[in-house]
Amino acid sequence: MTKKRHHPQPKIKLSSHAKSKIQRQARIQRWIVIASAIFLGIIGVAVAIGLYIDRIAPMNETVLRVNGRSFTMGYYVDTLKLYSAGMDASQLSMVADSITAELIRNEIVRQGALAEGIVITSAQIRDEIRSAGVEDNRVMRDLVEASLASEQLHERFLAALPPEKEQVRFEIMVVESRSAAGEVEAAVLDGVTLIDLSEEYSANPDIPVVHEWAPYELLASTDVASALAEIDPGATSVIHDPNAAKNVGYWIIEIVDRDDAGAIKPRVILAGSLEEALRAKERLETEDFVTIAAQYSQIHDTFPDAELDWITPEDVVTEAFNEVVFDLELNEISEPIRETEIQTSGAYWVVRLLERETRAMSANVADALASAAFDEWYQPLSRQAVVEQLMTTAQKNWAIERVLS
Repeated sequence: MTKKRHHPQPKIKLSSHAKSKIQRQARIQRWIVIASAIFLGIIGVAVAIGLYIDRIAPMNETVLRVNGRSFTMGYYVDTLKLYSAGMDASQLSMVADSITAELIRNEIVRQGALAEGIVITSAQIRDEIRSAGVEDNRVMRDLVEASLASEQLHERFLAALPPEKEQVRFEIMVVESRSAAGEVEAAVLDGVTLIDLSEEYSANPDIPVVHEWAPYELLASTDVASALAEIDPGATSVIHDPNAAKNVGYWIIEIVDRDDAGAIKPRVILAGSLEEALRAKERLETEDFVTIAAQYSQIHDTFPDAELDWITPEDVVTEAFNEVVFDLELNEISEPIRETEIQTSGAYWVVRLLERETRAMSANVADALASAAFDEWYQPLSRQAVVEQLMTTAQKNWAIERVLS
């Protein structure tokens, strides 16, 4: 068998020109690789810088200071997430506006309690968070600390209350005018209770007539409290309150224009009582409508010329308003129209003292007095606090976007 002979591979000898060309191509290839690596590195750095500028740096910006303590945007965003959990996105803006006030209050309470010697320990905070089963983070820890401080302050004010206090039982009702109050007083003298009169005379049925034992400090009106402190049991007193809200008013309407399609243009006065409405109507016989509206109408600020827009029967202002307005003749001034769908202000309280006695306080009364003492403690601290609100509208919107993303 013949063995195959292996012929040696021929050696290729490159010319100097060819060698130089290959070396040049290799160098170019290395340059491309190096340039690509540098380019990708630059892109990576740019992305990182962009991420820092867009996401990280704003989180470190201070948006609030309370007595020297700074709150960053990151803290604010975390707080917004906590308070808006489970809410619709449309409610975020409203929550975002209220959070700053909550942060300020909690920090003032925390610092104020510390000044009173109330120290909330880390162990207490951890136990409370563990018991509530919530996430342990900086926002929750601050929230729990402020809450525990408030509770201890409340307990301190509760313990400082006297065992007994002068208290009153009374009936009360808000009526629309002085003449109505006079009628109620006369009926009470004849032995009728305010409860029996409330359906006919009460201008705000949401306010209960009978109030059980309460100290004067808890009464909403200081004038009512003063009256109850002075009158004898069984007696009544009438107190004018220009700010009292009532569910009654009276329209005076004049139609100033009407088109062929049935639409009308009215001008109106919404008076606070029948007495005022009757006086306004009488003066309109000789005086200008806009002038009288400026004196008697409770919607004058909204409609300074007293004119509403054009309305059709399909446009319901209120049931009482629409029932009358489309039957009026052009330039006819209506009689007073009683309105119960729109609140007006200014009324008279009729109060009748049932009993007065120095007695022990119920748990609810004691809690209310302790809460009032807390508010009295907090108010001067709030006024004296050095608060810097640094957040702009753009920052608030940015925070909302972070929460939504």
